[in-house]
This record gives sequence, structure tokens and C-alpha cells, in this order.
Amino acid sequence: MRRALLPAAAFAAMLCLPGAAHAKWDPVTTPGASNTDEVSLLRTPDNRLHVAWRRQPDATSYELNHTVIAPDGAVGAAQVIASGWAGIGSPALMRTAAGQLELVAAAQHSIDAGDPIQNVAHFTSFDGGGSWVLTPSDVATGAGFADPMSALAGTDGATPFFAWATSSGLFVHRGTDAAVPAANLQGASCCAYEPTLAVDASAGRLGVAWYSNATGQNGVWAQAVDPATGAPAGPAARMPGTAASVPPDQRIAFTGRGAQPGLFAAYSGGGPAASKVLVWTVGGGTATLARSASAVREPALTVTPEGRLWVTWAAGKHVYARRSNLTATKWGATTQVAVRAGTGTVYKLAADAQSQVLDVLAGFEPTGANGVQTWHDQLRPGLTLEVSAGPIHNHFRTVKLRVTDAGDPVAGAHVTVGGQHATTGTSGRATITVPAGHSLAATATKAGYVRATS
Repeated sequence: MRRALLPAAAFAAMLCLPGAAHAKWDPVTTPGASNTDEVSLLRTPDNRLHVAWRRQPDATSYELNHTVIAPDGAVGAAQVIASGWAGIGSPALMRTAAGQLELVAAAQHSIDAGDPIQNVAHFTSFDGGGSWVLTPSDVATGAGFADPMSALAGTDGATPFFAWATSSGLFVHRGTDAAVPAANLQGASCCAYEPTLAVDASAGRLGVAWYSNATGQNGVWAQAVDPATGAPAGPAARMPGTAASVPPDQRIAFTGRGAQPGLFAAYSGGGPAASKVLVWTVGGGTATLARSASAVREPALTVTPEGRLWVTWAAGKHVYARRSNLTATKWGATTQVAVRAGTGTVYKLAADAQSQVLDVLAGFEPTGANGVQTWHDQLRPGLTLEVSAGPIHNHFRTVKLRVTDAGDPVAGAHVTVGGQHATTGTSGRATITVPAGHSLAATATKAGYVRATS
């Protein structure tokens, strides 16, 4: 005879607290950076993660650096791309279909008025970042000391696009011919910040997202860009829930999903308190991924090779993350990692995803001291565990467990309750008979995931 289960209210447990990961932060940049510095990330087909970053070694010069992080998280030595420049903004990396790596940054090569690089510098690597070649003149004009820039290869996989914001507007430049004027998308003389370009390859769409606090235009905006010209295509749209938002400290989290459809943005919402993490499907709805008692800082957004989204953010003394399902319609459990001991403020999160690992970079400023240093750690997705227990019958009770990842069943998960063990099947479910009086606290584990408890 099948035992009747108690109503869900009688005993039902679901993982609701973030799963904790062991913190193993490794340094990427040198100490003493500014809290305005942002790294740029690019993963190549060999699964190595390239990090570009600027450094000011003394009061009068700047340099660009390149660091490679291995798939297992090992951080390589820094390589100097350029040094002794009069000014360099936070760089942007991109890769074209031909395989070369390209880097752009708002920059001033020297204070000589005749120097041909006074706006946007462009470097190319034909050997996977082993060496870099400087284009001998500006590839766009009007950027000044815009910081940061965004860059990517367009819908054809070959044409570079750059975006930046200054007091004169929000600009998108197509190609590397400085004689071609950049398109101004803001439509006003001020108040656009932190633009990010993204491509929806499935639909041939190119877009840019930015934050605005222009009168009547406060919030996060997204605008389609004509891939043939770089000009705006159609009206801009404001991300729901951001009309009373605060200015961001970094590039707007904005991405496509590789070969999968859609453009997505992430941002801190909830008004001036910045108490929510919001994810927007451009042209669709908005999901709230988290609510926080402390202000949400620095949301970052990235995509796995299969098309899952990862969102990461900082709040209090932790960095948090959630991963979506393959259709980016449901979200898994929140995982977390503590910031480095002695950290006062977190600046500038950046993230890039492998299939089952999220690489996170964060700028940590020590308590009571100036200077920011960017560190790297890896996070894994969290399991969600649902538990329901039936009534006691003949000194035993039946406990049913279900393990999921962003709503999808997880087979092969090891579940434990009341000292008894089982393994989930293809449906993500398992049933365990527990002696009466034993604890009903349950756990679920599987390699590649953060464990779930109830």
C-alpha cells in the first residue's frame, strides 16, 4: 500500500540559503590600482581566459598588461603589452572569426600634439596573446579619455565595433578607420555611462546597453545598432525596474548567448537602496534573481558555451552567483564565496563561464587603505534540493527527495537523510525510508556542483 504524504506545509524543505564555496582568491593585477580600473576578459577556443588591464606604475605614465588564466584557475604571469604612455583607459578585448585577438583603449600615446595616437589605441595579436602589434594611428576619434570602452566583432564575426561615453554623448564606432565618424546614440550632450556592446548571433542583431541619468531618462537602456553602419536602429528601451536606480561603477552587464537567441542585461534594482539583482530579456520580461539587505554591487553577466547565463554580484562581504537553464528561463540555486579577509570594499566584478565553472574577477580594496587589486576565483553551480516526508508508519517514514539544476532534473546526485543514502535517477528523484525519530535534515551532492542542504 502506498503511504500517503503529509501536506507540503507539514514537511517540505527547499534549498533557500546560498551554497558556500571555499574561497581561493588568487591575484591577477598588481596592488595599488584605482577603483575606476576595469579588467576586460576574453576566452579563446583553447579555453584559456585572457585578462587585459591597465596599470599606472608612476605619476606620469601608464601601461597595458595581459594575463592568462588556465581552465583550472591557475593565474599566469603578467605580460606588458605597452608601457610609458601618457594616458590609457580601461581596455576592451575582442576576437574575430579569423582568430586574432584585438584590444582597444582610449589612450594618449604621448603629450606631443603631433603624436598620431591621441584618442583610441588598437593592438592586434596573431599568436594568441604571445605578442601584440600596435596600429600606428588612432582607429577612432572623439573618445578622449573615455573610460571604459567596450568592443566586439560584429554580426559578421570580423568587423570591430567600439563603444564609449563622454560628456558629448554615447558613441558607437564601426571598423578601424578613424576618418569614419562614430554614431552618437545618446541624443543629448551628457549623462550616458558605462556602455557595453553585445551580439545576438542567432538573429544577426547588434546592441548596446548603457546607464543614463539624463533628465527624464534615468535607468539602464538598450539600443539596437545597425551592423552595416553602427547607427542606431529603432528606439531605445529602458530596462524595467531601473528608473530610480543609482549609477553603476562598471560596464553594464549585457550579453548575447552565442548561437542561442536573445540579448540580456543585468543590473541592481530596487531604487536607491540597490536591493535587487534584475535580469532583463531585451524585448521581454525581467526576472528578480536576488533581494539583499545590503546594497547589491557590480552585477556581471556571462554565458556558457552551451548558452546558459551566469549572473554574479557582490553584497556585504560575499560574492554571489546564479546560473540559468539552457533556455535562460529558470535559475538555479545561489552560490557564494567570501571576499578576501581584510577587504573593505568590492569594486568591478567581471566574469566568464566555462561549461561547469564560472571564473570571477573582483577588485578588492583593503579596509582602511587605498589601492585596489583584482583577484580571481572559480565558482560552480548550486544544486536545489526539495524534500517531502510522509507520516510515520510501523516506526518508519518515507522521504522523497528531488534534486534539480535551474529546474532541470539532476541524475546521479548522492542524497542523504536520516543516515540513509540513495542516488537520484534520470528524473532527479530518490526515495529513502528513515526510522522514526531520525533527523530529517537532508543533503545532495554531485561532482561539479555546490552541495544542497535542507
